[in-house]
Amino acid sequence: MKLRLIIFVLVFALVSCDSKYQDNKPEEEIPKALENKNASYDIFSKRGYNDLVESLYRELLDKDTGLKKLEDKIDDLNKSKNDTTKLFAKFNEKNQSYFSSADKHILLIKDSLLRDRIKNLIGAQLTKYNSGIARHNELLRIIESGQATISDLHIVLKIIKTLPLIDKYQKDNQPGTKSLEGYIEKQNEAIQLADTLSKE
Repeated sequence: MKLRLIIFVLVFALVSCDSKYQDNKPEEEIPKALENKNASYDIFSKRGYNDLVESLYRELLDKDTGLKKLEDKIDDLNKSKNDTTKLFAKFNEKNQSYFSSADKHILLIKDSLLRDRIKNLIGAQLTKYNSGIARHNELLRIIESGQATISDLHIVLKIIKTLPLIDKYQKDNQPGTKSLEGYIEKQNEAIQLADTLSKE
């Protein structure tokens, strides 16, 4: 947990420094995902909903080699995870299948003393097997924990990197209130007219 917090603080510090550096850069054009004129721009994620964080982040990838390198590394990890764990997974699956099958066979033994003897024999073998794969299971837990950490930090990075873009968009494009106020004025005129006519 402490490691995650340290990594988060480091990522946040790096991004903050990067944002300060970007403030000195010339004004960049508005991101395509935020352009009103480009309604056809694809801002839909694989989940099928309007994911503006994802769209803005994807635009940043084209301009930031560091982000691109990270994405490539994460993709490689995701692709190679199955290859890395597949050998042990198949090995473990066969062993678990054997012990499950043995338990079913033991139930068919009519002699209770013989049945208990074989049951104890299989139980001892299972204990021995579980002890032998303890390190494998520990490493698999570490892999899953690492994957969860990468996933969390990936999400944090996407939000921190795209937040300045939406902040700039808000500052540069917030519409005035004149049209809203004008509409309310017309609304009030209609209300007043309706009220007057209803009293005639």
